[in-house]
Amino acid sequence: MSASLELRMQPWRAGSPAAPVHRSHWLDEALALEPSQGGAPLAGEQRADVCVVGGGFTGLWTALRLLEQAPSLQVVIVEADVCGSGASGRNSGGTGHWWTKLPLLLRLLGRDDACNVLAHSVQAVQDIHDFAARHGIDAGLRREPSAWTTTMRGQPEPWAPMFKAAQSVGLQPPHRVLGADELRALFGAAPAYSGIIEDTSTRMQPARFARQLRRLALARGVRVHEHSPVTRIAGGAQGVRVETPTGAVLAAQVVLAANAWMAHLPAFRPYIAVVSSDIVMTGPIPQLLEQHGLTRRPAGLNARQMVNYGGLTREGRVYVGRGGGSIAYGNRITAAFDYSARRAAEVEGDLRYLYPELAEVPIERSWAGPIDRTPSGLPWFGCLAEDARVHYGIGYSGHGVAASALGGRILTAQLLQREDEWRELGRCLQRARGGYYPIEPLRSIAAHTIRAAVARKEQTEQEGRGASRLDRLLAGYANASLPRPPGRI
Repeated sequence: MSASLELRMQPWRAGSPAAPVHRSHWLDEALALEPSQGGAPLAGEQRADVCVVGGGFTGLWTALRLLEQAPSLQVVIVEADVCGSGASGRNSGGTGHWWTKLPLLLRLLGRDDACNVLAHSVQAVQDIHDFAARHGIDAGLRREPSAWTTTMRGQPEPWAPMFKAAQSVGLQPPHRVLGADELRALFGAAPAYSGIIEDTSTRMQPARFARQLRRLALARGVRVHEHSPVTRIAGGAQGVRVETPTGAVLAAQVVLAANAWMAHLPAFRPYIAVVSSDIVMTGPIPQLLEQHGLTRRPAGLNARQMVNYGGLTREGRVYVGRGGGSIAYGNRITAAFDYSARRAAEVEGDLRYLYPELAEVPIERSWAGPIDRTPSGLPWFGCLAEDARVHYGIGYSGHGVAASALGGRILTAQLLQREDEWRELGRCLQRARGGYYPIEPLRSIAAHTIRAAVARKEQTEQEGRGASRLDRLLAGYANASLPRPPGRI
């Protein structure tokens, strides 16, 4: 036990985002189906066996899995806004596995552990389907095609290493290569020069799923306090104290599940870079989509370094996002991570390029969200070196919908001190977390320089011109990190 732990969370910007049009469409849609929009804030002093900081996917999955294993536990969730308002309700709804990470997993972990991690990531998607069916979760969960395409001529095909790695270990990816005729049939006038497709990829309405997990947590006795931003976490002889402006929880154990919003803490700052992902969305245009044959176009992503992702909603909206937008200095979240007019304009340009048929369709909604990015692109889970009673999951790198379900099981095994497959999976992911990023201000200077080079390189390539040698060189550092130092967190 430690009485020396003292964590100060970054100030919460109450009322953010200010304009409803810049709040996640998914969250507004989910909240509109509920009679009230948020639970009571934490008030006064409470005690708990486990206090979870953050009411998104990681926190909710952990609370639910904990109570499956130990129903008598007293669990409290404190959430700064409303459950599902963070990354869990701002993403694209894609619910994927780690097949594309197989080459990296093999390099970092070796054959057996890499295949084990991959298998767990695939099973996590099926577990989500099974859990939703068992508990009557209505969140648009479905299986549908998802494509990965090159959208500029001569662009390298980034899926080739995955197929090669799969062949080396005797596995078959769930993807197939698209021929020229099928590409044209699916993408029409869009720039799609090569691609692969997974015919049974999983998608959901993510904020609705998060709110349904919240409903289940409440039904199982979890005390959920929304509009309760944590200001301070301190270790003591009697437990770990979690403070908000209006109350405090004294808990035997704490789970930090605030993702990018906790990346400024000293234990995480060297290993996490916070960047934004920005999304634009049209209004409902189902007739226009039918007219242009766009209902056949699969959701998915492209092969850019600042990757585009997107698809169609069930009511006929088109949305496109782009990763790698705004860059956080010192991993501090600013207003640009809710909405940036500049980034939204850039992503609107991407939508016009990827959907040339929609050149005149106005953008109705736009929003952003922070991504807690690791050098490896994989999350990791553990406990703080200063106080082993404080557990965490962080580093989803924009791919957390299914990974957070794994996180809930891993964190449950840690909290209950069980030596099982999930504890071992957590150890594997700790080993795979990669290196670290430079300190500030060098980190931000380098990140802005590299981002600008990537943007120039990809813009010139999109226009059919060659990028400069300097921009190609700088863009090659986009995924670079320093080797991991000794020690643990």
